[in-house]
Amino acid sequence: MILTVDSDIELIRKSGKLAGQVLEHIASLVQPGITTWELDLAAEKAIRDGGAQPTFKGYRNFPCTICASVNEEVVHGIPNRSKTLKEGDVISLDIGVTFSKKVDGKNFDFIGDTALTVPVGQISPRLEKLLADTKASLYAAIEASRAGNTLDDIGGAIEDIAKRNDYGIVRDYGGHGIGPNYHEDPFIFNYRTGSKVKLKPGMVIAVEPMFNQGGDRVRTKSDGWTVVTQDYKPSAHFEHSLLITEGRPEILTKRPNEVIS
Repeated sequence: MILTVDSDIELIRKSGKLAGQVLEHIASLVQPGITTWELDLAAEKAIRDGGAQPTFKGYRNFPCTICASVNEEVVHGIPNRSKTLKEGDVISLDIGVTFSKKVDGKNFDFIGDTALTVPVGQISPRLEKLLADTKASLYAAIEASRAGNTLDDIGGAIEDIAKRNDYGIVRDYGGHGIGPNYHEDPFIFNYRTGSKVKLKPGMVIAVEPMFNQGGDRVRTKSDGWTVVTQDYKPSAHFEHSLLITEGRPEILTKRPNEVIS
């Protein structure tokens, strides 16, 4: 999506701001003993209380408000009443927030899409490093997301950090344009592909690196949604929605207490 109308830009800013607020809120609830179902209920309440709709709920029949992916689960984990978090786990929380407007009888959606991976209690130093490096790759990708740069500049910024730290890169999933159809072109790989597609002011994209402690390969479980690492080693996932400008990109989904490094 390329936004040129001021009212549209303000609406996507509103979506992104609420998404960041809700993600920070549910991340603060993560502790040993809580279920992913409880986190989902808290997220849905916060989104609806904010006057928005949960983007994911009902999207391609996804049943919940958030994706909650634990340990070897990479993305698209389905919250579950019996999935209780334990000391030493890590959990990726991925949310989408939608505000809509009607033009000539047709709904247009403006979406904030964001994710982060957080520890459950105390985690191992190796897991701490996985989370820190994946988060650092997101910020490197954001810095590369400037008008005139290419999609390969984004993918390369992510790939360099993965290679330097010997992580597997999730190659089957990545970032994307974001708009009324939620996932739109361009697809944004988390590694170099040779793409010369250039970023333009007004583009709205979601950048989302995913690093595995083991190899690159992933598979989808029998529920049709949950993606896990093939070797069952832990994974981390961080994401922000960005508005491309003439200068540094605007981080639409920045969390209220987030420190950008």
